[in-house]
Amino acid sequence: MTFAVAITAFSFSGTNSLTFTAAFAQTDQQQPTYFDAKLSGDQEVPPVDTQASGLADFTIAGEDNVNYNVNVTSMEKVTQAHIHKGKTGENGPVVVTLFNTESPSATTNGVLSQGNFTAANFEGPLEGKQMKDLTDMVNSGETYVNVHTEANPKGEIRGQLSFM
Repeated sequence: MTFAVAITAFSFSGTNSLTFTAAFAQTDQQQPTYFDAKLSGDQEVPPVDTQASGLADFTIAGEDNVNYNVNVTSMEKVTQAHIHKGKTGENGPVVVTLFNTESPSATTNGVLSQGNFTAANFEGPLEGKQMKDLTDMVNSGETYVNVHTEANPKGEIRGQLSFM
C-alpha cells in the first residue's frame, strides 16, 4: 500500500502560513484469494426437493493455480460436479470439471472431490482463457457450482460462487 503526503508552505502580506494536505491512495489492491459456494437443491433451476447439501471452497494458490474441496451431505449416486457459467436463476455451460465418474457410490457424506486446476483445465466459454477471466466471472456473480446425480442429471444441488 502506498501513501502520498503533500506539504505546502507559503506566505503573503508578511504572514507565514503552512498548509498540510494528505492524500492517501491505495495502489496495491489485492484480489481476495478465497471463494466458495453453499450448495442446496432450492438453488437449482428449476429447484430440486432434496435433503442433500454441500459446500465448495476454492483457494487461489498462485497466478494460475486453484485448490478446491467439494464436500456434500446426503448425496446419492453422484455422477459429476462442475463450475458453470451462469447468474443466479439461469443455467449455463460447464467451465471447469471438479468431479466425474461412471460408477457412482451409493451415498456420499463428506469430501466428494478435492484437488487443483489451472487455466489449462478450462472448457466451454473459458477454454483458452486465463485464470483472471474466471475470477472476473466470480466477482460479477456469473459462476456457480453444480453437483449432478443419477436421479438429477441436470443437477441436484447448486450454489453461486462468491469471494469471501
